[in-house]
Amino acid sequence: MNSPVYVDWAITRACNLNCRHCVGMEEGEVTNEEAVGIAGDIISLSPKWVILEGGEPLLRKDLPQLGQMFHQAGIDTFVITNGNAFTEKRLRELASFSPKVLFSMDGASAEEYEYVKRGAKFETATRWARRCAELGIFHGITTVLTRLTMGQVKDFIRLTESLGGKSLIFLPLKPFGADAVSNSYYEQNALSPKEHEEAVRAIYSFPSSVEIFYDEPFLWNLSRKLGVHLNSSDSGITIPEVEGCAASHSLYIQTDGSVRPCMFCPPRLTYGNAAREPLPDIWQRMKSNPELTGWAEQRSRKGACAECPRFESCRGCLARTTILLGNPLASDPCCPFAT
Repeated sequence: MNSPVYVDWAITRACNLNCRHCVGMEEGEVTNEEAVGIAGDIISLSPKWVILEGGEPLLRKDLPQLGQMFHQAGIDTFVITNGNAFTEKRLRELASFSPKVLFSMDGASAEEYEYVKRGAKFETATRWARRCAELGIFHGITTVLTRLTMGQVKDFIRLTESLGGKSLIFLPLKPFGADAVSNSYYEQNALSPKEHEEAVRAIYSFPSSVEIFYDEPFLWNLSRKLGVHLNSSDSGITIPEVEGCAASHSLYIQTDGSVRPCMFCPPRLTYGNAAREPLPDIWQRMKSNPELTGWAEQRSRKGACAECPRFESCRGCLARTTILLGNPLASDPCCPFAT
């Protein structure tokens, strides 16, 4: 593959909230000049789409400028917002480059949402989602799925429908920090292999016109086991033509320019800095890195992944395996087929 299918870029570390599961941003933030250069490099790679997030992307003053660059290049642009930093001016600036806006809603009701997204108001987020829908730029919802919200999966679908969304992405909680509080939160709230299976069954058995994606590498294998139908159309966030973890098909750029395979990957899986060298060079380096190419080959893997007949349509989560086990070549500890 000569180009990444998509590029996910955290354009700012600034945020108006303090979410309990935040992956955190790197110290430092690229300047406007550096950001424009990175945007140009992304365009030169010709990805199918770009995701702009943070932090809270609406808090970066040059968001409209960067968005216009991608829009003029004909690249689909997604903006992920917490929905609590809008003003009328920011809404107009956002609409100026016609993005597909996804609202991060980590609770289908005010109680759960405001518990997880500390400092946020559920009513504020839903009100601005409707405003975006009026302008034709509201695309849908992303939600971090945990044991706290697992019972709300059908409510998330109904919420997306009620707001006029087209897409709903469930992001099961991944390891997100190195401190004791983060580790404790993950251990208490991450889904077990059995709970993953229960969630997939509940989500895909519920009739809806909303395009739904459960962002786990074992989804395709679970869907076959459970006999549930997956939508094969392009959601613009996932890669439908790639079954399993998409880590070797995409790029994630941290706020300081650091480049990794995905937003959940730890610093040890950094392959360069887009503010200091051309992004195409980093992409080529990443594609040929023995650690990443070894992770993608079953013969190099250890444990259950090395024995799994379903490996090619999964490969396990690179980030989770690296963080929890310290070895990207190990077996995904959350896979329902490994127990």
